[in-house]
Amino acid sequence: MTVTPKSVTIPAALTDQQVFTWNCEIPEYKPESIMLTCADGGWLVDSITWSMWGVGGAEGTGIFREKLCEPSCVEGDFVEEKVKVKLSDLVERGGKYYLRTLGINTVSGKDFLSGRANGFNWDVMDFIEVMDWD
Repeated sequence: MTVTPKSVTIPAALTDQQVFTWNCEIPEYKPESIMLTCADGGWLVDSITWSMWGVGGAEGTGIFREKLCEPSCVEGDFVEEKVKVKLSDLVERGGKYYLRTLGINTVSGKDFLSGRANGFNWDVMDFIEVMDWD
């Protein structure tokens, strides 16, 4: 998903504790996991440990779990990788501030076990905007 963030004016009084992100439709501060595919749970980053969190973004590490649909999505197994995660693109919605772009890269620097190329971004706020929820 490509994200085109709008320019946001950050209030001088905004603290790092007032910055959130989205885990499906739930706003969260320093989530321990972030589900990317909310409908089926096929992609998620779990066991996240944040080394940095705030107005300027967030960084951490976790485990990316991806459901392989071989021979079918019902019967397929999950593969897991250690990943570096980064949240960026601070935006305002409904008077609150959210980091909306989740970057995921393997810790090893190699492609994902599923064959997906290393490194991709995901717009964790897209679902909220499509549903027009606050």
